Amino acid sequence: MSFEAGQSWAYAAPPEIEDSRIVIGAIVDFEGGRRVACCAVTGALQRGAHGEPERVTIPFVPILLEALAQSVTHHDGTGQLPDDFAVHLAAWQDDPRGATYFTVPFEGSLERMIALQMAALVEQR
Repeated sequence: MSFEAGQSWAYAAPPEIEDSRIVIGAIVDFEGGRRVACCAVTGALQRGAHGEPERVTIPFVPILLEALAQSVTHHDGTGQLPDDFAVHLAAWQDDPRGATYFTVPFEGSLERMIALQMAALVEQR
């Protein structure tokens, strides 16, 4: 798969959010050949204030290209980034702790992605 900024991708989303998309905003190269796609996700799931699922736009998700390739099912044209994407990208790049990123696939929920990432970190120890 060939990834570029501006692309919109369908991914293995649950049926109730099958129109959700991952939009690539930038691709960043790291030492050692690692490449990270800085993305936004439209129509993702998130738990609301009372625990009910709601659809949201996630303005910034940095994900290793290999994990992105495991997430997506097909290229779906070009996509619109949220207005605050650039602000989140700049904050991520300026983070004094270093630019962190996900190494696990996205499956429709940032909460699930965080849980998968934590499980992967535990397995590595």
